[in-house]
Amino acid sequence: MGKVAVGATVVCAAAVCAASVYIVRRRMQSSGKWARVIEILRVLEEDCATPIGKLRQVADAMTVEMHAGLASEGGSKLKMLISYVDNLPSG
Repeated sequence: MGKVAVGATVVCAAAVCAASVYIVRRRMQSSGKWARVIEILRVLEEDCATPIGKLRQVADAMTVEMHAGLASEGGSKLKMLISYVDNLPSG
């Protein structure tokens, strides 16, 4: 398939998905189930939320392990390969 055909397929698929979501949402709102869906999503969001302090703790632990892994072989549980890239690409 050419790039145009792939692009057209992706656009059509996105349009079908958007229309489906719109139709399902309208049906749920009219049937009164929308409030229940919102409640389920709110509970899921609360249950899956990770406190910022815990995220920072995990990030700090990963940083320590990465530095230890790069400092010496066997210095960390993380397997690290030294990369000699010293700056980001410019293009």
